[in-house]
Amino acid sequence: MKAKIKRFLSPAILLLAAVIWGLAFVAQDEVGEVPAFTLGFTRSVLACVFLAVLIPVFDRVKKSERRLISSHGVGLNRFELIGGAVAGVFLALASALQQIGINRGTDGGKAAFITALYVVIVPIYALVLKKRAPVNVYLGVGIAAVGFYLLCIKGDFTVSPSDLLVAGCALLFPIQILAIDIFSPKSDGVRMSLVQFATASAVNLIFALAIEGGINLNSVWQNALPVVYLGIGSSGVAYTLQIIGQRGVDPSAASVILSLESVFGALGTAVILGQTLSAREYIGCAIVLFAVILTQIEVESIFKRKHYT
Repeated sequence: MKAKIKRFLSPAILLLAAVIWGLAFVAQDEVGEVPAFTLGFTRSVLACVFLAVLIPVFDRVKKSERRLISSHGVGLNRFELIGGAVAGVFLALASALQQIGINRGTDGGKAAFITALYVVIVPIYALVLKKRAPVNVYLGVGIAAVGFYLLCIKGDFTVSPSDLLVAGCALLFPIQILAIDIFSPKSDGVRMSLVQFATASAVNLIFALAIEGGINLNSVWQNALPVVYLGIGSSGVAYTLQIIGQRGVDPSAASVILSLESVFGALGTAVILGQTLSAREYIGCAIVLFAVILTQIEVESIFKRKHYT
């Protein structure tokens, strides 16, 4: 019974993360003037503060003997430290490449499509780690790529230098997903998320000082509300949900569920910002949704039951 609950609960948690990320596209439309690494640093620090407050509350609710900080030092195990650090480095770099690409000319729809291609890359990386997914997952990945093309690309698909920056993001996000897949089973999800964003804060700060000349607090303050949503909602809450949800889902299937952020982003901007979707875009949304459902079907068990009968 517990296994069945976990089977449905984990995808549901990932789906919730995708919804939060999708709505974050609305917030990102409002923060275009904030430099990429300044934005990354600010939202990561906000996530750290949020999670540092949340962890003691969770410990008390679960009646856990663990403490974030005690007389014995910081209460983090090596899986949380290593996994969070690896995930944090690649999260920071991937997010920055995506934002810089958009700032340099890649429109939001094309950026969403290129980023969503990580659903194709995750299974390739996973095979290198000898993690083979069921055949329906690979079918779902291919179908999802078609859906994202219909949803995101409105004209001819040409490649510009800014597009290559966004493509770099699609190459790095899968490493973050696989790091979570490897280290999260032996980690507390909230603690690992805290390490992830502490690392991301440091990486963004280094690049902000080197490239942007420091943290542009004025631009952050002028966009305070969307930055707070990106920091607490999109980062603190959604990325923590990703860590917790991925424990019960194959990384390739998880990437397809998480990529629904592009669908929710398109729907969110349509509802909140009054943008309209074409028939082609609605078809793209439907195809991606079908792909997600396909990745969650236990094909092997169906064939076994048919063979048995």
